Amino acid sequence: MRVVAIAGLYQANAAGDRGLGANILGFMSCQAKDLGQLRQAVTLAETARASYPATSPKVGAILDLRAAEAYANSRSVGDTRRALDKAFDRFTDSPAEHGDPDWSYWINEAQAHAQAGYCFVKLEDWPRARDHLRAALRLQNNEYTREGALRHALLATTYVQQEQPELDKALVLGGQAVQTLTGQVTSARCIKHVRNLVGALIPYRRTPAVRRFCQDARDLVAS
Repeated sequence: MRVVAIAGLYQANAAGDRGLGANILGFMSCQAKDLGQLRQAVTLAETARASYPATSPKVGAILDLRAAEAYANSRSVGDTRRALDKAFDRFTDSPAEHGDPDWSYWINEAQAHAQAGYCFVKLEDWPRARDHLRAALRLQNNEYTREGALRHALLATTYVQQEQPELDKALVLGGQAVQTLTGQVTSARCIKHVRNLVGALIPYRRTPAVRRFCQDARDLVAS
């Protein structure tokens, strides 16, 4: 996949498409993050931001969010918050003079809030994570079933991991994620976060409701 990304980067540079080139660097940052190469993830994300002239607020927001995710996984609180603030500021900028690239169609405030929520989950800032994830769920369209499942799973995790767990809320949200993902939506990323939720609930497995939830999620997380 890395070879393909580098080939795409060369093609974008040859075509003079700085937005596409920056976006490819952003994806390479995500890949490095997933591989645990956190310093490289930050370097790639910042290179992407620096290489783009910010003619499209949507593209700028995407690159800022990539950087925020890299910083959050590196546990750099200040850098994460600055990148997120910059991303949200983009939504008040004037539209791109020549329009936004077609590939940037997916970014909107709901997606930005969802990614901000993910960042604060990584930073273990449960109140801020919850605020952003709630906003994402409130703003999302009905068509976002996969993203909705992911957001419910992450939101459930905040209730388990906070200092005083609220298991009832976590189980309701987790149940919504499991229901969506069982026979409706296939997503390895979403299943991973449900698996993380089940893991977070292990200390409470003697509670009947927790035990039932873990049993309901068993086949899903084993897939």
